[in-house]
Amino acid sequence: MEFLALTRVMAGGGGDAFGGLGINAFLIIAQIVNFIFLLLFLNGLIIKPILKGLENRRARIDESLENARKADERLSNVEKDYQARLSEAAVEAQKLRADTLQSAQADLERVRKDAQADAERIKAQARIDATAERNQMLAGLRPQVSALAMAVANKIIGDSLDAQRQQALIEDFFAKVPATLLSGVEVSGPANVTVTSALPLNADEQAVVTADLSKQVGQLGEVSFDVDPGILGGLVVRVGDKVVDGSVSGKLNSLRQSLNA
Repeated sequence: MEFLALTRVMAGGGGDAFGGLGINAFLIIAQIVNFIFLLLFLNGLIIKPILKGLENRRARIDESLENARKADERLSNVEKDYQARLSEAAVEAQKLRADTLQSAQADLERVRKDAQADAERIKAQARIDATAERNQMLAGLRPQVSALAMAVANKIIGDSLDAQRQQALIEDFFAKVPATLLSGVEVSGPANVTVTSALPLNADEQAVVTADLSKQVGQLGEVSFDVDPGILGGLVVRVGDKVVDGSVSGKLNSLRQSLNA
């Protein structure tokens, strides 16, 4: 009401001035007031909701962008974790390959050593079997060799030898250790001895040889017997690192050297 009264006063007071210009002041003021009311109405009814909607939309956009950023960050972390796991798997696979290769090489080396050991055992057993078979064959030849030796002895002596003398000659030929054979051989403590004969010695002959060596050498350690047909007869005795050759082949070699001198 006061605003309308003021409008009328202004219109009345200044009516002549605006009227002279052909302007209706009251109408202008009324339009201005109507415009202001319209602005206020539009602001409350349309502009504010629009601005609020825009603000909400901006907030949603910001939230979407933040969610997108977080998603990118999570994706980046997932990729980093994937790469780390991939690298770890590669290292583990490399280690597994190395361990597998090392294990395979160890198994191969073990198989090779086992095969080599088996081959050595087979060869050793074959040598033992071959030696046993050879000694058995040589033992079977002993009667023939003895007969030949007696025939030669009878031819040289020019007379027949009785059975006792023949047996003594055979024992001397195969297993006699001459009394002076080991003279000058010095040993300290029990001595290991290896006796080599042309034919296998029986148990009685081995006992006689061992007793004779004990008299000459003294205390004996291990006494082993070997066979070498190449020595023809007699014995080759190894005491420690000393070798005394009383074989027939050794005597023949000495005789040959004496004749060639």
